[in-house]
Amino acid sequence: MATKAQVEKAIFDLEGFRVEMEPFDGKRTTLASYDFAVMAPQRWKVSDWKNARLADYRLLVKGLKVFRGDGTVVERDLQLGKLRDSYYEAEYGSVDAPTDEVSNTKTKRPKRSVRGG
Repeated sequence: MATKAQVEKAIFDLEGFRVEMEPFDGKRTTLASYDFAVMAPQRWKVSDWKNARLADYRLLVKGLKVFRGDGTVVERDLQLGKLRDSYYEAEYGSVDAPTDEVSNTKTKRPKRSVRGG
C-alpha cells in the first residue's frame, strides 16, 4: 500500500509526467502501489494509459489531473510521447533536432574518381 503522494511520485518517476489524484474519501491514507516495470508506450493516448494503468484506482479515485511540462492541465487526449516531450520543452526548449553547425562539421571525403575500363 502507498500514500497518494507516493503513487503520484511513482507515476512521475516511471511514466515521465505529473498527475494529481483526487480520492473519493479525502481522509483515505493508502492506495494500491503503482507497480509497473516499464513506462507505457509512447503511442498510447492519455485515455489509453488511464484505462490500462489505473484500473486498481477506479473505485478509490474520483478525479485525476494530468499535467504538461509547463504545469498546465491536459484538457484533451494526446499521445504520451507528446506529453513527455512537453517536459523536455519546458526545461530545454524545442524538441526539434538541432540544425546548428554540428551537422556542418563532418569531415567530407573527396569523391573517388571513376576509372574507365
